[in-house]
Amino acid sequence: MKIIITESQLKSLLENKLRMDEMAFTYDDYKNLTQLKDALDKNQMVGVAFVKNDGEVRHMLIKRFISNYVPSEKEKTERQANLQRNNNIKRVIDMVAYRKNLRELRTDENLDENQIKEKAAYKSWRTINLEKVLGFLAGGQFIDLREENDIRHTYGDDVYNQLTDGMRRRIENDLINANNEEGI
Repeated sequence: MKIIITESQLKSLLENKLRMDEMAFTYDDYKNLTQLKDALDKNQMVGVAFVKNDGEVRHMLIKRFISNYVPSEKEKTERQANLQRNNNIKRVIDMVAYRKNLRELRTDENLDENQIKEKAAYKSWRTINLEKVLGFLAGGQFIDLREENDIRHTYGDDVYNQLTDGMRRRIENDLINANNEEGI
């Protein structure tokens, strides 16, 4: 079978492939993260709680990418291409920031809807240091990384306990289910 594609179609396919490779999940130090990896691979929304560099806890609703984002056409160096893998960080879209940016940019009369979405997507990228994550809420399951990341020892009990209400409910439900299975 012979497939004919235009140069622009080939360029788009290659850019999408590079973007997918760049977004590959590389947090190999932890086990039991297949559910999180699956959710990110399917580009589902995931809740995350992590410690920012200033010591505050940030809660975000994230996706791996959105189609409105147009990546740079500049060629990446090897260091740039491997940035996430080498530094245990994850680049994600903050969906709350994306929606806020959309609202703000729609007041600008000089932009059409595609330009608004593209600009909002560009401004919504965030970086999460995976070694500072308290946990992820993916597919209705809470993935607790507080012990693996030694959050209590590094930041104290106040930071250790700053989970979202949904994360706390999931922990409580998991404890109830575990106790029921054990017959307690």
